[in-house]
Amino acid sequence: MVLFFGERKDVIECTNCGYKLIKPYPKDKKCPRCKKIVDALEENRKKTPKQFETMTKTASSKLWGKVKIKNTESDAFLVSGDKIILKDNEYIKLFGICSVQRTPLYYSNEKHVYLLELTNNLDFIATSILGGELDKMLLISEETHQEEKCQFLVKEGIIYIVYGVFPDKKGKWLLEQMHVHFSELVKGKDVDNLNKLEKHELKLEFRKRINFIVEEYLKIQAVFSDQDLPYIDPHIRIDYIGLSFKSIGLISLLIGNELKVEVAGEFDNEMDKLEMQESILTAKIEAIAANTRGNTGAIPRWIAVKLGYQHYRFITFKQYEKDYFMCFLCEGNLKKVEIAEKQLDPFILPYTTSEFKGDLQAFNELKRKLINFFKEKNTFP
Repeated sequence: MVLFFGERKDVIECTNCGYKLIKPYPKDKKCPRCKKIVDALEENRKKTPKQFETMTKTASSKLWGKVKIKNTESDAFLVSGDKIILKDNEYIKLFGICSVQRTPLYYSNEKHVYLLELTNNLDFIATSILGGELDKMLLISEETHQEEKCQFLVKEGIIYIVYGVFPDKKGKWLLEQMHVHFSELVKGKDVDNLNKLEKHELKLEFRKRINFIVEEYLKIQAVFSDQDLPYIDPHIRIDYIGLSFKSIGLISLLIGNELKVEVAGEFDNEMDKLEMQESILTAKIEAIAANTRGNTGAIPRWIAVKLGYQHYRFITFKQYEKDYFMCFLCEGNLKKVEIAEKQLDPFILPYTTSEFKGDLQAFNELKRKLINFFKEKNTFP
């Protein structure tokens, strides 16, 4: 044991936990006890002028025998910034991760953290009412009319989110890479019961992984095709239609028996049960639309739930004048939705010329017309 007499001038105390450090100090400037940056060491590093030495070796001799070269490009990406610019007008506003139990695990942009909670709400509807797996959502800005997309991946009880402008195939690759790296970091851990230190260290480490993923994304652009795969269904089937004024539900119509909407309690007749099912659907859809619009300043054009290979269910929204919205729950080929919307426009448009004043009589009349229309068909080629 070595004894020191008198006061040492090279002792630095960690302001986080009180641990005392002496030379040689850790190269990473972190406290051995709490693993946090020691402020005094960081300040000394910044104050110490860089020492320039005469070059005695060539670049080739320095690199001889090396198998790995540090890539400093990652410092150029600010994953906590408002937008990560990629290329070809592509960008990302958010990388996010949450558990299906509603625990936020990571977000690259605090401005869009609300998307984690919205994702959990969408996931609940996707798995319960729509019977599939949450896949993607298209948003249209009310101010700029810019289309932006949220794409999702649900694996092992964790939901991965990418939000911005990018082709589907590139979004899928980003999500898969997020899963590979994040699952490695949380292997053997209960993500819903991490302590504060674990969450902090996880965020810092995954931030580095995101930088790496973005770098790799830019390197392999030529591998991707921007062409989306075609839908396997030749038509679209409408299972529910709703009409709202702002966030007030005016019409709710469940069509056919394809959607399984569970309701609690017993009912004297099927009409009472049907009305309750329609009310539940309307409430959930209105909540999603209002939440999305209020936080993003954008209207969801559609939300896609995957049932199988290129087989989807959708929640679609169409905006009319005076803040009216028509909503479908449908299944099949998304490109056919506009055909269905155009056939319903002659019914809807006469009732959306003025703001809703609280009188439902006209909309009850419209509902009867829609019931008769869907008796003829609810599938559109």
